[in-house]
Amino acid sequence: MKQLECSLTSQRAFRQEVFWRFVQKQVTWLAGELIHKLLDAALRDHLKAGWNKRTAERRGHRNGFYRRGLTTPHGKLAVSIPRCRQGGLDTTAIFDRYQRRIADVDRILRHAYLLGTSTRGLSELAEQIYGGCISHQTISQLMRWMDAELRSWRNRPLEPIYPIIYIDGMYVNIEGDRRVVMLVAGERHDGTLEILDFRISKSEYCADMLEDLRQRGLGDVKIFVSDDSRAIRHALEEVYPLVPWQSCTFHRLSRLRDNIGPTEYRDLMVKEAARIFRCPSRDAAINAARAWAKKWMHVAPYAVELFMEGLTDSLTFYDMPINLWKKVRTNNRLERLIRTLRTRLDPMGSFQNENAASRAVFGQLLRWHKINLTHNS
Repeated sequence: MKQLECSLTSQRAFRQEVFWRFVQKQVTWLAGELIHKLLDAALRDHLKAGWNKRTAERRGHRNGFYRRGLTTPHGKLAVSIPRCRQGGLDTTAIFDRYQRRIADVDRILRHAYLLGTSTRGLSELAEQIYGGCISHQTISQLMRWMDAELRSWRNRPLEPIYPIIYIDGMYVNIEGDRRVVMLVAGERHDGTLEILDFRISKSEYCADMLEDLRQRGLGDVKIFVSDDSRAIRHALEEVYPLVPWQSCTFHRLSRLRDNIGPTEYRDLMVKEAARIFRCPSRDAAINAARAWAKKWMHVAPYAVELFMEGLTDSLTFYDMPINLWKKVRTNNRLERLIRTLRTRLDPMGSFQNENAASRAVFGQLLRWHKINLTHNS
């Protein structure tokens, strides 16, 4: 009985496949015929005469035709474009000069790219959907429309409306090598998080990017939040030496967990350390940290010593209004965005160069509305 049901299901699927292939073939043929008729009508209007017609208004003569491949949502068409002996035929009502794909195809491919498809994957997708091969080099060229948008975005002036600035980075692969994508995000007074800039480099040192942001108007910053990267700290001391810096408490606790290692008391030790950052004041937090260190020093002296080193950098948030403590204790807001960004970029594989990686990062941020484009962009 099951074999009979499977057989019937297979037959229905086969009939449906044959039917829709026939429909697609007819639609492709119809689209080609319609383009041919429109071109023929445009030629008659251009020449002011039909085939073998002698009229006083005639402005030229036919000169055969040439073929061009045109990729459309209905498939790849072989279009016969008529020639004229006197002047060229205007075909811009249907497609532009030298155009090989209509705008809808390019728009679909760009959207698929922003969804996280690699250029090679897009080439295969185009072949499956449109029946024509589009090389991954052509896809890369198609995505270069974002270069002008990216330059305009990086040159836009900034208003001093970001009291909290988060800095963090992630890795991307470029031709087998690893690069760091450093991102700077600002939180507006209304709580909206916005990416202000990003740069790709070999290290986390971001002084050039911060200086560029300062010259473009990034001021009135109340606090910077990042992990305890020395490169980021040195960059902040160089560009914004008077602005307080908060060392992310989540990263400090994560490093403590790694330094303790897989022991039976690790969870309890980290849990008690986390309570330090929930104390009602800085003094209470310092007293709680000293008591915690005294309790655990004999058990894990190395981990305790590293945790206490520079602890006051993770207590800067106490200088902010109490309603902001939870926001500035960690840079988790930017971390969550980076995790999502990584899930989109990883399927793209290794990028050919830094420009390609910048387009991919910019495209994803643009898609999530995490960047603000000016009206002139």
